[in-house]
Amino acid sequence: MNLEDGLVKLQRMISRTWDIQAFDSKENSLSYSEFEYMLCVHTAENSEFDPENAEHDDSTHLSALAAEMQVQKSSASLMVNKLEKRELIYRATCQYDARAQHILLTEKGRKLFLSIQSSVYTNLAKSFKELLDDKEYEYFEKALSKICSTNVNYK
Repeated sequence: MNLEDGLVKLQRMISRTWDIQAFDSKENSLSYSEFEYMLCVHTAENSEFDPENAEHDDSTHLSALAAEMQVQKSSASLMVNKLEKRELIYRATCQYDARAQHILLTEKGRKLFLSIQSSVYTNLAKSFKELLDDKEYEYFEKALSKICSTNVNYK
């Protein structure tokens, strides 16, 4: 099998796992796009902040979320509104800039995000680990890490 065929099959495997695991009910489901936004918020909430290098942490602002998602601020705002209506995220006024708001996960949002992350990606990683021997799995992890750490030009 060539790399392109393998990538198609891998994408299909991930999509099927996503479809099965992430949609147990309308209330307890996320689209992949919603999951990606919540992943960015979760990552920003849990990033290390160095007060020596910045006046304040703006990693959870809407503009930072839009930049991370590589979308227009208006698109990010629409998704934030949608997730806010579902009570999965909330906005908090920035103490350093009253015009800005922090985008944060609610407890309900955090539980749903972590549940889906675990049921889809943790279980998929376990499946790969069972399929590959220890050395193959180690090579797979290293190769995937190298691929994901580069800026691939998506044309």
